[in-house]
Amino acid sequence: MMAAHPPAPARHRGIAEDGIAAYIAETVPVDSLVADGYLAGHDGRLIAHQLRAPQLRQAMNSSVCHAVQPDVDSFFQEDGEPDADWKQRRTRTVRDHCTVCPVRAACAELALRDGDTAGVRGGLDPQKLDRRLAAESSRLQRARAADEQAGEEQRARFAAGAEVLQLTGQYLGTGTPQKRRENVAKFREAARRRDELVAAHRRSAGWTAAA
Repeated sequence: MMAAHPPAPARHRGIAEDGIAAYIAETVPVDSLVADGYLAGHDGRLIAHQLRAPQLRQAMNSSVCHAVQPDVDSFFQEDGEPDADWKQRRTRTVRDHCTVCPVRAACAELALRDGDTAGVRGGLDPQKLDRRLAAESSRLQRARAADEQAGEEQRARFAAGAEVLQLTGQYLGTGTPQKRRENVAKFREAARRRDELVAAHRRSAGWTAAA
């Protein structure tokens, strides 16, 4: 993802990579991110940080687990299982499923957002997930807040669209001329609110007005 330039100081390099990752996450559809290999490896981790939870869950539709539906027990240590045996089993699980998965970075990020560190996720064992959960607590808190805000905005858009449909039915129905005029005014106001919410969403996502 990065251009072939001399290495920059770590602080500046991190800022540049985060900016590029944010741009890609905002402008490239999730299905294209998956197809182009952007949700695996180091770059995938940076881009996954920028995605909202629904996008991460959408990406999981392209996971190896979704395609082959492996034995879920392969990802968890059994009660009383010796650590050495579990290490061998999870190594095979990571090799056979996670290493070749095109969305392993999204899988790990979703596990961290959900605080789900009980089993192997995105190629990381529970210990590594726990360490990242602790080390990235501030970032994850901000990501969860952004997820919640995005969810509230989506619910507002759905509610505005539902109101337009409801008023459309009233407008098309029978009634006195005065009632029809009132419904037309309500319909126009509801449509205006809906369009404003949709336009704001498109601007925040980096879409053009025609998108």
